[in-house]
Amino acid sequence: MFMSSVTPTEIGARAEAAVASALVRAGKSVFLPVFGVNTRVDLIYEGDTGLVRVQCKTSRIVGDVLMFRTSSNTKNLPRAYGDEVDEFGVYSPAKNAVYLVPALGLPTRACHLRFTPRLNGQRNGVRWAADFLLGPP
Repeated sequence: MFMSSVTPTEIGARAEAAVASALVRAGKSVFLPVFGVNTRVDLIYEGDTGLVRVQCKTSRIVGDVLMFRTSSNTKNLPRAYGDEVDEFGVYSPAKNAVYLVPALGLPTRACHLRFTPRLNGQRNGVRWAADFLLGPP
């Protein structure tokens, strides 16, 4: 029996394609690196105030939140993106949706976007997924 497994490179390529597609659907001009394929910036788009550097991530759903990493993890060495990117383009295969999340002020390891309120009713510091939804890929 043949078992197919998806490599991290393939997962990343799918996220990049989904984010680029959603940006184009939103009417943005998207630019992809040609010679810098191993850089920290996956794509650039023309925003209202200039060019925006985007790092694309694939998310997973954990309970009522969408979770994505805000650092790279090459050879088990986490490395935050700092000021190298302006936004995270987050692809959710489970929701078939793309989210654009400003990088400034995010935690350095992972970020959670909530779909529903917390059970304890806390609202301070909550990042709502709906606030960052760009659309389908």
